[in-house]
Amino acid sequence: MAWRDWDDGLSAVYDDASGDTHVLDALAMELLELLMRQALSIPELAVELADAVPDDMDQATVHSFLERQLQSLLGLGLIEQLVAPA
Repeated sequence: MAWRDWDDGLSAVYDDASGDTHVLDALAMELLELLMRQALSIPELAVELADAVPDDMDQATVHSFLERQLQSLLGLGLIEQLVAPA
């Protein structure tokens, strides 16, 4: 995977596996970069991204927002969902 950042807060991400290029906003790109380093749960992502989300969002709203972001990245094929062992 390769990407390029622009000054307007957008990034172009090239997915080697699919050959597709996607445009991501700054928060989605930060989320992707975190997940490229290690698998994190939504609560862990909320802690890591606390400075990037609006202060007026409560914890449930932040978790819902991150869930939607993750589903979007999953739908683009940029991340994979891991299932915790039972």
